[in-house]
Formats: sequence, structure tokens, C-alpha cells
Amino acid sequence: RRSSDLGAVGVGVVGGLWYLHRRRTRRPASIALKAGPAASNQENTVLGPFSPSKARAVPPEALVSGSGHLGVPVYRICLTGGPCAGKTTALTVISERLSSLGFRVFLVPEAATLLNRGGAMISNVGLTQEGLVRFQTNLIRLQMSLEDIFTNLARDAGVPSVVVCDRGVMDGSAYISDETWQALVDEQGWTSVQLRDRRYDAVLHLVTAARGAEHFFSDGTNKSRYEDLEGAREIDERLQRAWIGHPHFCVIDNHNSDFDDKMRRVAHALFKFIGLPTSITQYRKFIVKKDPKATGLASKMIQLPVDLRGETFDVEETYLVSVQGEEAKIRRRGQNGSYTYVLHRRLPCENEKRLEVKRQISAREYVALMTQKDPQKRTVKKRRQCFLWDNQYFVVDAFIDPSDCPTLLRVEVEEERADVRLPPFVTVERECSWEDQYTSYAIASKTA
Repeated sequence: RRSSDLGAVGVGVVGGLWYLHRRRTRRPASIALKAGPAASNQENTVLGPFSPSKARAVPPEALVSGSGHLGVPVYRICLTGGPCAGKTTALTVISERLSSLGFRVFLVPEAATLLNRGGAMISNVGLTQEGLVRFQTNLIRLQMSLEDIFTNLARDAGVPSVVVCDRGVMDGSAYISDETWQALVDEQGWTSVQLRDRRYDAVLHLVTAARGAEHFFSDGTNKSRYEDLEGAREIDERLQRAWIGHPHFCVIDNHNSDFDDKMRRVAHALFKFIGLPTSITQYRKFIVKKDPKATGLASKMIQLPVDLRGETFDVEETYLVSVQGEEAKIRRRGQNGSYTYVLHRRLPCENEKRLEVKRQISAREYVALMTQKDPQKRTVKKRRQCFLWDNQYFVVDAFIDPSDCPTLLRVEVEEERADVRLPPFVTVERECSWEDQYTSYAIASKTA
């Protein structure tokens, strides 16, 4: 018997997703991609036949979230953070809470800890440049192998599952120079989009206790830890920078020095992403003033300080024909010719909470889903900037189409009316958080 409303709703969500999966009767098949208008009338294994005359064209079973196969949700989450941030406790909290809600939880161990326990040296001191590249390459390959094995096992389990990774492959970039990291990824033929964006559905960063909760800082909980207080702060900052640009990156800080509250925020951030109703997070939006000294798209972009790292992406969002009262859209997001694809569904929920279900999809699935584009909505194109300032993750969208839409700055907060600390290098006209015309749905509905 579950006493909390959240638990009851969570079990219902998981049970509903599993029920939909079990009811699927189509045999597995490859996705048939056909060019031209005739493709809209063809059956495909993603969504079924396209029916623009019907209100419902996106069956729920095709919109189950997770990075696994269609039907059974499998999510891969990266839990990272600075030294003594509470990751070990967070892994336990996540496992217990999700298990109680009906998910099967797979915990991927930290590769560096495994190497250290096996007698491998993880300190970079004394290693040559070539040695650093070799060590980090082996560490990343081990981490990737562990993650892939656990994910495959989760898919084979055939039940809704969450794979939680103790650190992620981008963490390695925090322990070596930018030049060494670039040499490493170039040598292996990897890209940041591959390692950062495609491998993980969401990234949760726990800020080290050395920043804001110094009285809790200790090096006794992890034998692989060797940083002092100042070193921990530096590593924490570098780890945060490593993940800037991930579409679902959340920083859990120590703003009130309450460790239990920190664990609660970790759980709620994860619940929000995997589709369990929660009202703890809200988005605040602001209209950004144009740069009068620039022209074209550059006038809409924010000029970041030279010492602040940011990532820039090209984004396209397309709404699909869906059930009345629901929203379904697909997003293509990338840089330097490398893209990730996401299917995003928003459902009405009880108690004024929203249920958002997301999962990464393949390029082939994206193309197939494009045949079910809502003809009443335009594909929104924008240039997106992501940066981290004062432990807040900001997203700035400069719109290419519709071109008359102002640049919007977005930040996630825990409470709807919480104070937002805006960066001094950003000039805003006003807040527009509660103006319907600046929602994604309304912008896509603008007349071309």
C-alpha cells in the first residue's frame, strides 16, 4: 500500500506504459521511409497510418519515453558531480524511490573507482601527455562498455527501467586540459554530441559540499578521492562546464545546506524527466533586447564573456497531429553537422501537475514521424545558446523562423515565483513567463 499521491500516480504511469506495450499487436519491422506525398498514406512502425482528417494520429503506445526500444521505457541517466557532493547517497535514494514506483533500477558503477580498486593509478600526476590520452581513453571505453551492457540488460528485462550511471564519459574532460581532451576525441573519432548528448537522456550534477556546505566536506566516503577543499571546487566547476549543452542538464546546488532537501531535489528532477508528475520545477522566461550594434541573427544572440563557456546549437521543432488536449512534437538539435532527435509529449494530469514524456529517437524515426506533421503548425527554427552562470542553467533561443519572434531567455526554477538571478551581461525587456503567446505551441501556431 502506497500512502503518497505521487507514489500512486507513479505506479499508475508505469503500469499504464507497460499495459500499452503489452497491447501492441504490430509485429516488429524496419521503418519504411518513403519520399514524396505518397509516404503520408503508408503504414509505418512508428506511428501507424497518417490520418490528417482524424483528431488522433499519434497512438500513446508509440510515444512511450526512454532511450530503449519503442514500447518499454528504458531511460539512461547520468549522475555526476564534484567530490563529496552526495552522489553515493543519491544513488541509494534514487534506487529506492524508483523501485517503490514500479521501475527496475540498474546502477552502473563508476569506471574510475573500479580501476582504482584493481590497482590502477587514477592520478594524473607524473603521466606524460601520451600517457594521459591513453589512460583517459581506456577509462572512457570502460565506462561506455559498462553503460552499454547495463542498458542492453535493461532492454532485455522487458519492464520499465532506469539505468543510472555513476558519472558519465564527459567527466574525463574535467581532469585533463582542453587541448588533451580534443586530441583524445579526435584520435578516437568521437564528437561532443555523441559523448554528451546522445548517450544520456538526462544529466544531474550534484554540486560539491566544498561550495556552500563546507562543514560537510570530507574525503572519507570515497577512496578514489584525493582533492582538497579548493581542488574540489575547481573540479566541480570543470565538471559543470563539461556538460554545458546537454538538452536535459540539471544542477543541484547546496543553496540551503540541507542535505535531505538536496536529495529530495535530486529525486524530483529525475521524476520530472521520466514522466512522473511533479510541480517542483517551473520555467521562467524573459524577452532579451536586441543588440543595436549587430545585424541579422547576430543581433538576437547574447554575447557571452570570454571566460564563460557556452554551447550553440541549431534547433528545429515540429508539432505532430495528436489527441485533443495533448501535445506531441519532435526536435532536431545539433552542432557541427551532428544531431540528436527527441520525441516530446505533454499530457494533462491531475492536481494541476503536468506530465511530460520524452525520449531520444533515431534519425530514421524522426524522418518517419515528420510525415505526421501538424499542417496547422509551422516548423520552428532557432539558434540556441546554453550556458551556466551562478549554478543556474540558462537557455537562450534566437528565432530564425518565425523571424519576428523576440529572443527568449529561459531558466528552470524550483518554485514558480522564485527569485531569478539574471546574468549582468544579459539585458532583458521584461519577463514573459505567464504570457501564452510565448509558449512553444503558440509560436508554432503563428501564421507564416
